[in-house]
Amino acid sequence: MTLSARDRRRAIVAIITAVTVMAVSLSLSIPLVSLSLERREIGSDIIGLMGSLPALAFLLASPIIPRLTHIIGTGAMLWGALALCTGSIMALAISDNLIFWFLLRFLIGAAMATLFLISETWLNQIAEEKTRGRTVAIYISFMASGFATGPVLINIIGSEGRLPFVIAGLIIAIAGLFFLYSRGTFPVLSGKSRFSLFSFMKTAPMICGAALLVAFFDGSVLTLLPVYGVKNQMTAELAVLMSSVLLAGNILLQFPIGWLADRWGQAPVILCCGLIGLIGALLLPIVIGFPYFLWPMLVIWGGAVVGTYTIALVIMGKSFKGPDLITANAAAGVLWGVGSLIGPFSAGVAMEVYEPHGMPMIFATICLLFLLLVLWQRYRAKGQDLL
Repeated sequence: MTLSARDRRRAIVAIITAVTVMAVSLSLSIPLVSLSLERREIGSDIIGLMGSLPALAFLLASPIIPRLTHIIGTGAMLWGALALCTGSIMALAISDNLIFWFLLRFLIGAAMATLFLISETWLNQIAEEKTRGRTVAIYISFMASGFATGPVLINIIGSEGRLPFVIAGLIIAIAGLFFLYSRGTFPVLSGKSRFSLFSFMKTAPMICGAALLVAFFDGSVLTLLPVYGVKNQMTAELAVLMSSVLLAGNILLQFPIGWLADRWGQAPVILCCGLIGLIGALLLPIVIGFPYFLWPMLVIWGGAVVGTYTIALVIMGKSFKGPDLITANAAAGVLWGVGSLIGPFSAGVAMEVYEPHGMPMIFATICLLFLLLVLWQRYRAKGQDLL
């Protein structure tokens, strides 16, 4: 795709802003559903199952998105997914029927998978090589900001009645304005990919490993960190604050990580991020009782772990183009779904087996496996920067 510098900037602004809006809407609708079900005295098992549907939708929808995009076009997929997501969120306000809500939550997840997958492919296709790290880092930072904003909005608009669901639907509809602002510079993804999803995982295991690692981190550490804090004699308020500090690291450190990747290369930076992820998990049980060490450690830890995915996206955009790029993103989407599904369960079981430190220990194990994977692929590439 050949774009003028002005059109390239417009498209990048449009993508990042639209994805931020999507993240706000998604992170608002998820707790709204859970709180609504809790008020109706629905069991925690049903609420948990409902909460797992977006991850399941990512897992099931990602493999078919490249094929559908090839058949009906990128623009049609984006607009269709946006309409489906907006309508499904608003439809949550129409009926309290539980089966209907299960269907809607799955449709929201599938539509969101399409929007995020194509947006990441689009951004990577138009990003310039010399600034790709910083561009992707800004994208990840704004997306993380959006995910952090959604739950805060509940304190403003409330969680009762139909209006919050309508607002959540209207928020994601705003993304359409930014698609229009891009002037239709949607990615060109026609043609047949050289890879299937599974052959891509064999070709680029490090990229896939980063997606799995960060999804596992989101699903296990962010979900259970407040519980872990309470089990270590923290107040509930401070325990919840740990998750916010971790998210702050996600937001604040991505641009420095992307800048370092542009200057030093992706290989050393992703290795450092993975190593910090491992060290942070091992240090958490030690520093949990020492606030002056705990809070800065959480910022660095959260930023570094998410930084592995930032760098993986940079490598993805540098190494794959066109239909290969959307297949790469689809493979990452499948593994994101897998990590989001197994993360909370496995970390929860680990906390029961080794109370209270099972959660950081199992994540340390995942980080160690990721580091070994990166080193192996680095060795296989014989020292080249592209892993």
